Amino acid sequence: MQTSEPGLRERKRAETRDKLETAAVTLVLKNGLEHVTLDAICEAADVSTRTFFNYFDSKEDAILGLKDSAITDEAMAAVLLGHEGADPVELTIRLMFGVLNPSITSSTLFKSRMKIVKQHPQLLGRMANLMQRMTEQLTNAIRPILRSAPGFANEDVAETDLSVEVMLSLCSGATRAAVKEWATNGNQAPLEAVEERAIELVRNTVKRIK
Repeated sequence: MQTSEPGLRERKRAETRDKLETAAVTLVLKNGLEHVTLDAICEAADVSTRTFFNYFDSKEDAILGLKDSAITDEAMAAVLLGHEGADPVELTIRLMFGVLNPSITSSTLFKSRMKIVKQHPQLLGRMANLMQRMTEQLTNAIRPILRSAPGFANEDVAETDLSVEVMLSLCSGATRAAVKEWATNGNQAPLEAVEERAIELVRNTVKRIK
């Protein structure tokens, strides 16, 4: 009995989160972003405002399905699986998409979300806010990725962390740009193509400024 409780609790949390996300997206499509309030989302999802803040920091995060996720060793292993030998740029981008997935990119609501993003591209700034909130976790995850590159092997931790910060800024910008392009073009490309596009944007930009 005890072993089943965590599973039931997680399912209930997932159901509540899904209700909040569905309510937020549905209300925006019906009434427009500027007319949707946090209270309206809570009423439509039949939850309290207090409960809302257990899941999201703002109505914008609920609309996009953005939520902080723990970057566990298991999550890292899942990202790295099948990408042995990939360079730090590719691994960092894939990690970021792993953090965002499934809340933005593979949710059953993604088409509606991307329709909203197309109308209100400023919402993509919330992705950067999520990355900022998770800076410590992302730094700890990316540090070993960067130190595995030959150029960083003998660098001290403080210097590496500065490079990690730069890497985070560059890759989060590319991720946001790739998703924006995807939404603008009608989001017909598969998720994998968006991920590859973000990697390409970083590499091409770095190549051109050398």
